[in-house]
Amino acid sequence: MSAVSSELISGRKTFFVAPELTILPEESLKFFYQLGYETHCLNDDFILPLRDKVKLLAEMFPELILFFNVDRRVSGISWPKFIEEIQHEYGDRAVIGVQYNKRSDINEIRDIERRYLFDIGISGGCVPIEYQKSRNLDLLTKVLAANQANGRRRHLRAVCNEACKLTISHRGRTWKGHLRDVSVSHFSVTFTGEIPDIPLYEKIEKIQLFLRGVMCNVTGVLCLKRVVGRDNIHVFVFRTASDREGLDPEQLERVNNYVYSTCNEKVSNLLRDGFTAARNGLVVPGKTELAG
Repeated sequence: MSAVSSELISGRKTFFVAPELTILPEESLKFFYQLGYETHCLNDDFILPLRDKVKLLAEMFPELILFFNVDRRVSGISWPKFIEEIQHEYGDRAVIGVQYNKRSDINEIRDIERRYLFDIGISGGCVPIEYQKSRNLDLLTKVLAANQANGRRRHLRAVCNEACKLTISHRGRTWKGHLRDVSVSHFSVTFTGEIPDIPLYEKIEKIQLFLRGVMCNVTGVLCLKRVVGRDNIHVFVFRTASDREGLDPEQLERVNNYVYSTCNEKVSNLLRDGFTAARNGLVVPGKTELAG
């Protein structure tokens, strides 16, 4: 398994299976990312039957949460039977929950809860979805927290490529470098050319990050220096204008958008390659390494 694949496969991931995208838009996923919840949507399309996609997810990712939209009609799937099958086969490595359109009939609600929570034995909960996005966002945030969807990570980080750069201006001097990774809490960098002699815990107020063409003016405090192979790595934590941990709103949105788009794109590409390989009868990336 490559280092990139290992990075992608590790960490707890939540997939909303067959969601209503008008109710769960991309902006909601970005919001969850900002809170440290790595969330994705798994749609029904022509590449591979949804049934096979779900099983491949359970075999590719060691820490997985699945929320099934049981009011979405998908050809060839009876949700209770399919979810019971997934629960039986992968229940030791996947937390399963269901979403359903909110009912007004209490008996219908009880029937849904009895079927999935008690008869099948899912542990992720039954989530009633409304057509008010703000209420859904609040409810799903609580559900993700209850299921510990962030795993062992407080913040999600994106591994950067060579196009992501940095400029630091401090005490009349300027240094440039390449970003290694970035999250909404910190970033790490390797400097090109001369390595600056910055003391630990020094606050740098003039830092420019260049993330896929988007410039972010930030403040950071150097919290760690370490050597990995030939690289001298400096790690900075972000500070706001009021000298608190984190980023100011405008920069927070920019950095989080980069983290979301980078991670989501890599996972989407990994899944696309895996689904295409499965359709063609080839070895699925990530599957054999995690088997057993």
